[in-house]
Amino acid sequence: MRRMGEAIGTALRPSALALIPILAMQASIALTTLHNSAFQDEGLYLYAGRQIFRHLTGGPPPLEQYAFYFSGYPYLYPVLGGVLDMLGGLELARAFSLLCMLGVTALAYACTRTLFSPLAAVFASATFAFLGVVLFLSRLATYDAPCILLLALATLVAYRAGFARGPWLVPLVGPLLVLAILVKYAAMLFVPSALGLVVFGSLASRGWLRAAVRLPVAVLSLAGSLAVAYHFMDRAAFHGITGSTTNRASIYPKPRLEMVVHALYMGGAVWVVALIGLVLVFKTLPRYRLLALTALGSSTLTPAYHIYKEETISFDKHIAFSLFFALPLAGYAMVWLAGGLRRPLSGARLPRLSSPPENFGLAGVAVVLIVLTLGMRQSQNIYAGWGNSSALSTVLHTQLRDGSGRYFAEDIEFTRYDARDISEAWQWTNPYYFDYVTPRTQQHLFGRRALEQAIDDQYFSIVELSFVYAPDEAFFLAGRMAASHNYDLIARVPYEGQLVDGGPFGNRYGSGYYYVWRSALTPGTGSFTDLSQLGMKLH
Repeated sequence: MRRMGEAIGTALRPSALALIPILAMQASIALTTLHNSAFQDEGLYLYAGRQIFRHLTGGPPPLEQYAFYFSGYPYLYPVLGGVLDMLGGLELARAFSLLCMLGVTALAYACTRTLFSPLAAVFASATFAFLGVVLFLSRLATYDAPCILLLALATLVAYRAGFARGPWLVPLVGPLLVLAILVKYAAMLFVPSALGLVVFGSLASRGWLRAAVRLPVAVLSLAGSLAVAYHFMDRAAFHGITGSTTNRASIYPKPRLEMVVHALYMGGAVWVVALIGLVLVFKTLPRYRLLALTALGSSTLTPAYHIYKEETISFDKHIAFSLFFALPLAGYAMVWLAGGLRRPLSGARLPRLSSPPENFGLAGVAVVLIVLTLGMRQSQNIYAGWGNSSALSTVLHTQLRDGSGRYFAEDIEFTRYDARDISEAWQWTNPYYFDYVTPRTQQHLFGRRALEQAIDDQYFSIVELSFVYAPDEAFFLAGRMAASHNYDLIARVPYEGQLVDGGPFGNRYGSGYYYVWRSALTPGTGSFTDLSQLGMKLH
């Protein structure tokens, strides 16, 4: 009982209790400042999860091969998210992401506490909690939050496995990494990082012999977990891995210099302070240099990859993945900046470092406040990066009928999700993959020829376009509707960009309109006859 009481007392030390208000602030900021309709990816994953869950429970199979193009295994997070959405809607699915990100903040504390002091852990967790990308992921119902939670847990196990006397924690690293990869394939990038933390942690604390033993144990656990996953996986997922992650083509390329500037804007404060922490480790702890280099190097992996590929899709989200690895060094440096450094590493018997200049005393706290101020603006900026579709949803609910009619939507991911209560999956068509069999001649058509004939035949009872996600196809379709005189333009629904500031990766599309057409009662009598009726400037 005495030992149990001592353990409880250790767990409830003031620094650990400080985590409670940090988590409370993270949750309250995310819940009170971030509001928008379903993001494109949210609508896609939750809708897919609903379909897959119904199939697993005896319903019809999904009409799409989601494993073929999803960036995570569709039978994991999408199913969980879909079930949550069925129980409590989008907000419950987003609440799960918030819980995951709160868990990541707690794991940031645990990782830093494992390496350094409790005070360093408080600084690290507070810094992470208030980052703009972290607040954003706290309110986004996608793969990212559960993936980074599993990755953070694997990182904590890797740290503790490296410092432990025995190798018993090492076999846990492989399964956690594989589970994180299955949730979102981008986690593959951090497999060498986790293995490096095990090896260099063992090298620093237990010597070369222990490190040489633990590396093959970790690799074997990873290989075994991969073999089990391979046995059960849908083979179509391997196309999804290459198409969405390892060999993805850049959709919205940006100049590399602009991407570097943006990465520094989102996480530069953490990297700068972590670099100070690296210098401190190099000065006082030569045995821990490789461990510190691995941690800081890992924090640059996803930004470097995105910048190399000139790919802005998911750039902000993936910065959060990388910054997690820099937190222990950042927390350590902030303790030194605050003048409170005693022992550089937990259990390390080393002389105290000299304190920073007196006027640096509050610098550690200042870093957290800077991150908080920037983070609130950044998260609102990102979260307003897509047009609110609430008004469009209202219009569609007056026009759609469950099981009656065919609907074409340029913004199919969230329009279909918003209308899930009044439509079926088979009623929807997107602009990317369309084939059409003519009712009279039974001719099988594809692509634009199929769209053209479908408009002439009034195959679609409702058409929605925004001229944003697939502008070429949208203008082609609008032009064909005007030429055929088969459709009425019944709604021009505005959406507003809600930017807090106009950063380089703010609302990509600004303000605009969702356009909705309805099939005319009689062919050739539609009121939409010219593109000028769209009310936009045409070049």
